[in-house]
Amino acid sequence: MQLVVHIPHRTDEESSLALSLARQAPSFTVEAANHEKMAIAVFPSLPEGLDAAVRLVGEAVRLPGAWGSMNAKPVSSLTKLWQRLACYRDSLEAEDPIRYCREKSAMFNTLVGCEQHVCPVPCQFICTPCMRMEQEETLLAPEHRYSVAAELAEVAWCPRLRAAAGGAAQGLVPLLPSGPRKA
Repeated sequence: MQLVVHIPHRTDEESSLALSLARQAPSFTVEAANHEKMAIAVFPSLPEGLDAAVRLVGEAVRLPGAWGSMNAKPVSSLTKLWQRLACYRDSLEAEDPIRYCREKSAMFNTLVGCEQHVCPVPCQFICTPCMRMEQEETLLAPEHRYSVAAELAEVAWCPRLRAAAGGAAQGLVPLLPSGPRKA
């Protein structure tokens, strides 16, 4: 997995810690873009360097103009990226990573008051009932819904999803079917 973090190269106090962390990345460059200097930190082979990447993204969250990409796909929010990277890092320390992810998902569902306490999706960032796709209205084939939900949740890069998914045998495809339409 490759993470790239772009940080506006400024000399203010707010930017100094993020720039210091960016310099510790396996690859660091400064380039001009749109009349502004950008510091670019590249972590080419996560999970190697994951702790440093989590710290950098956590600092970059506060900086206007900072952005990132995972496997060449821009992410919509550094905050979301930071949460997902931290969760992945924590799963690496777990004795049973897949169980860790399922427990995080179950805890999230409980916290938000989800009625579906037995959620088949092993990721807290993909809440099946919240991301339900109406079967009558969707053009997606059932076997593609899980991967589309992972893309929408910006967590498709996570190796834990591929390890846990295992296809339809795990009960993950399709997403929970919609109930009857309410008038």
